[in-house]
Amino acid sequence: MGGAIRAHEFESHQARIPFISMPFVGVVLRVPSFDNPDLAYETGVHLGDGSLDQYRYVISGDRTKELQYCQRVLAPLVQRLYGLVPALAFEHNSIYLRIYSKELVAFKHDVLGLPIGVKKHIRFPSFSKQNDTSISNVISGLYDTDGSAKVRHNRSGDYPRISLAQKHPELVLETKALLESFGITSTFYRNDYADPRSGKIETRWFLDINGFRNFDLFIFSIGTRSPYMRERLGAIDGIR
Repeated sequence: MGGAIRAHEFESHQARIPFISMPFVGVVLRVPSFDNPDLAYETGVHLGDGSLDQYRYVISGDRTKELQYCQRVLAPLVQRLYGLVPALAFEHNSIYLRIYSKELVAFKHDVLGLPIGVKKHIRFPSFSKQNDTSISNVISGLYDTDGSAKVRHNRSGDYPRISLAQKHPELVLETKALLESFGITSTFYRNDYADPRSGKIETRWFLDINGFRNFDLFIFSIGTRSPYMRERLGAIDGIR
């Protein structure tokens, strides 16, 4: 089955299309089912650090913190999901996973609804909200790419904070609502700052998960696949 994949070809979220041929490179794109937790997780990664153009899908990361994550988690995940082997590239302190596939771009854009080019007004695709397993995995992927964890201090003592920072308030507010379905409360706010690289004022929207109750619920319900995030959460857990 060649060419672009259109949304109407999927009769339901349970639709399964095992293979899509790519005759121009002699490679076969494997399309996962919508109930695959790995697809939800990888979609969260895409919403965080992924981008599409007409010919390729790229995931970017911090080389100093995410090298193991990209090499040992994301690259095998992409290959397992789509049957495609990403190319790894390095530039200064960044690492990039690049997958050159028009069919993968078509699947992500036409079927999942992810944008080509600049990401604007992005939301979680509907398939990723079909059940608790999908929701927890898509949020986990988003936090593994755009999240951070730290210890905060006040007069009462130390407490954990897991933060999400994004350019898109709609996505952050939707994350807040989905986290509440697991009993996790959070604080949403805006932060404007001067970017020293561009000299411009940049805006980020934050979601802070505070306290050990929420911390434990996040670990149990959402979790992480990132070695760096796992290390940070483990160190924070040790301050109890």
